[in-house]
Amino acid sequence: MRPAPWIAHPLTVLSLVVLVVNDHLLKFTWPGPVTGKLSDVAGLILLPAVLDLLIRRPAVSIAITGAGFTLVKASETGAWLASETWSLAWGPSVIRADLTDLLTLPALYVAWYASRHPVPVGRTVVLLLTPAAVLAITATSPAQPYVPPAAYSTQVIGDSIIVHTGELGEWGGYATTDGRAWLRWSALKSPPPSVSSCAAGRCYRIVPGRLMVEESSGGGHWTTSWELSEHVQDRLRRADPADLPRLAPPVESLSVSALPGLVVVANGADGVAVRDASGAWRRLGLDYDGPDEALAVPVDAPGRYDDDLPRHAALVAIAAGLLVLVLGTRSVAFGLGALALSAVAWGWIAPHPDTGSMVFPMGVDVFVCRIALPPIAVPLAIFSAADARPPWWVWPFGAGTGVVTWLVVVAPFEAWSAGLVPTYNQATVLAVVFGAVTAATGAWVMTRSATPRRRSLGPGPDR
Repeated sequence: MRPAPWIAHPLTVLSLVVLVVNDHLLKFTWPGPVTGKLSDVAGLILLPAVLDLLIRRPAVSIAITGAGFTLVKASETGAWLASETWSLAWGPSVIRADLTDLLTLPALYVAWYASRHPVPVGRTVVLLLTPAAVLAITATSPAQPYVPPAAYSTQVIGDSIIVHTGELGEWGGYATTDGRAWLRWSALKSPPPSVSSCAAGRCYRIVPGRLMVEESSGGGHWTTSWELSEHVQDRLRRADPADLPRLAPPVESLSVSALPGLVVVANGADGVAVRDASGAWRRLGLDYDGPDEALAVPVDAPGRYDDDLPRHAALVAIAAGLLVLVLGTRSVAFGLGALALSAVAWGWIAPHPDTGSMVFPMGVDVFVCRIALPPIAVPLAIFSAADARPPWWVWPFGAGTGVVTWLVVVAPFEAWSAGLVPTYNQATVLAVVFGAVTAATGAWVMTRSATPRRRSLGPGPDR
């Protein structure tokens, strides 16, 4: 007897939800090692269950997953091979070797536990979960990011100060003697950042994590020489967001070097700050032609959130509206139709990289959601909704919940852009709280109030 598939086990389904939410929302909201490792954990739980639908040997499926993951993460050759293979199937992709990712391998025990305790489900549930799991796994490979030029360190050589920059993965730099004229400087690598520097009896030091420089005369009390407020710094971090924010250079003072009459500070992606012989500070933006004052982002520029955020908010709003409608119709069939409509919405609304091929120009996963699934999802939703016969007000209430959810998710970021909310992270927290409260309120009202109309059974016998 074949072992039962464990793709419908609650732990497997939870890993599917975590993988989708983390890769398409959390990584862009809270970039960093936590969200990066969370994808690995969810993938290690989900992938063996998908493989076992073909192999039907849980131990073999888990072993293949663990061995492949180890090969890719522990060697540059494995990472390169995985990147090339993924690129052939899904378009340009980059998978990076990272030994720290091997710390997530214990997640395979969760997959083993789920395989030993499968949940009996019908074939229909397996057929619905399988394509969703495949799409979630195959949509996690990141494209090659754009990383803007940034100033990482400074160095005094003779009567010049060198600003070392990183551009497209290559080190270079620019030299100046007066803070106004800059010459290209060739360098194989960047020296360690100089956190303090002294010249002509005055010393300067950076303040870690801030766009800020302090100065001292003769070893005395340190005072602020130059700074930008934390609120301004928060906006400058997102003045020109990279494709993958977790790879974007920092926007903070990283290094300082001083000569008599000249101080130069490397400020990451914000460029360079210079104090010349007049004692005035100037900010210089940075591009591939070198530092230039005209390139500096104005400190009063409005905050810029990711251009894709309204589309992500639309997906959240659609999910909230459909959830409320499912609770209003009390129909399993409509629930399946709503799930399929969510996948269609993802295909049409979510931002997708250009990962197509000659057969499927928009990528296989997007092709399925945009072209193949709508002829099934739309009729299923319509006919199951008609069959459920909920009260008439369920439909405008569900649609209204979706609209309000979109508004309350986007509004905090608009407020942050206008300076009404201090930081981007605070706007994110407000968006999550407002969106969750709106969706939960709509679901609560629908659960308490919506009762599908009973079907008329026709006239009964005379009594």
